[in-house]
Amino acid sequence: MRSNGTRILAAMLTLMGLVSAAPHVATAAVSRNVTLLAHLDNYAAYSACWSYVHPDGREYAILGTDTGTSIVNITNPSAPHEVAFIPGLPSVWREMKQYRDWVYISTEAAGGGIQIVRMTNPESPVLVKTYTTNFNHAHTVAVDTTRALLILNGTRLDGIPTGMRILSLADPENPVEVGSYLTDYVHDSWVRNDTLYASCISSAIMRVFDFANPAAPTELVSWTYPGARTHSAEKSRDGRFLYACDEVNYGTMKVFDMQDIFTHPMVREVTVNPLSIVHNVHVKRDTAFVAWYTEGVRLFDLTDPSLPAEWGYYDTYGSFSGGFHGVWEVAPFYPSGTFIASDIESGLYIFRANPNYGTLRITVRDAASAPIAGADVTLVGESDSTRTQSLGTARLALAPGSHTVRVRKWGYQDALVVGRVTKGAHDFIDVVLQPAAVGAIEGTVRRASDSAGLPDATVEDHESPLLATSGSSGGYALPSTPPGTYELVCDRAGYGPQTRLVTMQPNASMTENWSLLRAAWYDSCDTDKGWSLSAAGDNATDGLWVRAEPVGTSFGSAIKDPTARGSPNAASPFSPGALAPQHPEPEEGGFSQDGQVQPDDDASPGTGFCFVTGNGAVGGAPADGDVDGGKTTLTTPPLPVGGMTDPTIGFRRWYYMNTPGEPDSLLIDLSSDGVSWIRARTIRESHPDWHHELIRVKDYLVPGATVRVRFIAQDEGVSGIVEAAIDDLELHDAALLPTHAGEGSATAPRAVLSAPRPNPTSRTATITLRLRDAGPARVAVYDIAGRFVALLHSGNATAGPLPLTWDGRDSRGRQSASGVYWIRADAGGEKLARRFVLAR
Repeated sequence: MRSNGTRILAAMLTLMGLVSAAPHVATAAVSRNVTLLAHLDNYAAYSACWSYVHPDGREYAILGTDTGTSIVNITNPSAPHEVAFIPGLPSVWREMKQYRDWVYISTEAAGGGIQIVRMTNPESPVLVKTYTTNFNHAHTVAVDTTRALLILNGTRLDGIPTGMRILSLADPENPVEVGSYLTDYVHDSWVRNDTLYASCISSAIMRVFDFANPAAPTELVSWTYPGARTHSAEKSRDGRFLYACDEVNYGTMKVFDMQDIFTHPMVREVTVNPLSIVHNVHVKRDTAFVAWYTEGVRLFDLTDPSLPAEWGYYDTYGSFSGGFHGVWEVAPFYPSGTFIASDIESGLYIFRANPNYGTLRITVRDAASAPIAGADVTLVGESDSTRTQSLGTARLALAPGSHTVRVRKWGYQDALVVGRVTKGAHDFIDVVLQPAAVGAIEGTVRRASDSAGLPDATVEDHESPLLATSGSSGGYALPSTPPGTYELVCDRAGYGPQTRLVTMQPNASMTENWSLLRAAWYDSCDTDKGWSLSAAGDNATDGLWVRAEPVGTSFGSAIKDPTARGSPNAASPFSPGALAPQHPEPEEGGFSQDGQVQPDDDASPGTGFCFVTGNGAVGGAPADGDVDGGKTTLTTPPLPVGGMTDPTIGFRRWYYMNTPGEPDSLLIDLSSDGVSWIRARTIRESHPDWHHELIRVKDYLVPGATVRVRFIAQDEGVSGIVEAAIDDLELHDAALLPTHAGEGSATAPRAVLSAPRPNPTSRTATITLRLRDAGPARVAVYDIAGRFVALLHSGNATAGPLPLTWDGRDSRGRQSASGVYWIRADAGGEKLARRFVLAR
């Protein structure tokens, strides 16, 4: 590949774009630049895979299954065939590596040892023996081919840890132990020259050893880092950068600069989906092949090894993100260019990559040339996006052609540049962001009944950092507000929330006053109003719903809410959770990031009561009193909706879970009779903070005289922690609430597309298109690859709000798969887009 030295200075444009941006996410499409050649699924369950290349050039896949190891000829990758099956003790865990004409297979089955398979005739493999000296099972296996060494990681003798064992393969069929390391549990290791890199997942430490003398590995340096659950690691081709994968919920791939191994700064953090778990990384020339569980196989360009840029992927799983499903391992080291992956549920996949891309490196600075971190970089009208980190840099691998890049950072003017990408080329853009000409919004929140000032009301824009709370007399202020159009929401517990479009002009001062209507029915949960704390079918053994003052619990390492305002982790833009269940070392929920698990206060002022899933002892552990063993149900009393034009239910919810993607979830249902229920929300993301939720009843059922809401918290995964809380339930008629533009309405844009709600959604998404003037409008849903999914509106629309709902089905009525989608609107001479996640 060639590199262009083109430097483009970005012209500054003040924009009001509506394409949301986030850390790089590319999950909905099945594949990009990767072709599936063949797929084999002959067994019940699978673990790792690896490559075997015979001296005569024939290529084979070695595939772990729950009952042994399958050996498959893939020399013709479009017509693979199994040549042998090596039985083993039953286990969901097998790993393997090649050394010359032999394959070495580890397992976590006690007594399974290390199987040694002779591949001299690869069409007729022979199990030579099973090695069990000093241990009888091992977690992973690594090979130092230059010095004929077999490194066995995470070994045990039955249940007793026996460390990392180092064997000589001078006689490949009769290994001899030459050294060991017993101080820490080594999950996996990787060797280059005379240095060994040990990933110590249980202690959350990366260790680097002088491996010149295998009989006595000497530790050179070790370190931990935010979110560390170091599972595997490899270095870039030039040896300067180390890529470490953290196998933990919300885990990411870290990039460390190892030019000075004693300082080893982290220069980049990579995720393809914040809900997912990264597993293994393998570097082949200038590409990192990464096994990313539910996100499939991901390929990253490493021509700039400090900034991996994703250029290819194939999602073998295709269901919800998060949890220990999907791709376990990827093996890229076939001379032919073929690579393989093993999916835990569906077996062996054989691929070929087509690198149809070029890269674009973006450096973002302020007017004083200081790097700007946290700037959102999006492609206008496309799905690719990324975010600058500490050095103000980001990098995208894009299809050849012209791309319009928007750079946005709160407090600065937007920048828009056009870059042309050529296949195989590596270009770069320098962007200088100018400070925004900020203004201020202030006002008073009053009670509609008597115009008294309302304290503790919030005024916020959900799409920006704008947030204020009214003081004792109802006054609030939003200083330093950049120019733009904002959808402000004013809300207070016990009142109907109001929404208002406000357009801020440069350097302007605006007044926005609010008059809130009391809710028709409100429960602060401080007294008993007849809620039910259980239901038929409940089977949780602990953490049952109670109405109480919550006893807060937290981890020295608990999940922070990735949607919360401010950084969820001062040193990391992503948030980790619990250790994989394959690793038995920690106790329940033993690894997660600093933060709250169960709330220690209710959501609003009062006596402090709310509904919470169990209350442990003060100072107790998060795993004490959380939901265990099943589900627990909380149901409201009948809510009086008779006579309401647009009944809407609001409440504050808290939800913590450390196993995303597993069955653990918070379910919210509606019923008009207390017998038949319909699902309104399925929450699989951890939100350990009080979130205001609104449910428009008519979106789900035809309301009668009353309606009920039930909340089901369930822990049905493996060793998970689940905590939920509900507070401040209110009922109001949305038809009675004022909806109008604010003071800046005279210069309001011709069209505004609101953020989809809820986001993520498990069933339906509601969005509002607001038009300044009547006219034609078209609103449609597209997947992340730009393919049409469903039409929401096509035709004339009146001025004002146009509420629209997508039911999660495509134009043929079929349920759409989980993933990232776009709602695009063409109205009022504007082209608008909003991104959201469907998580079934």
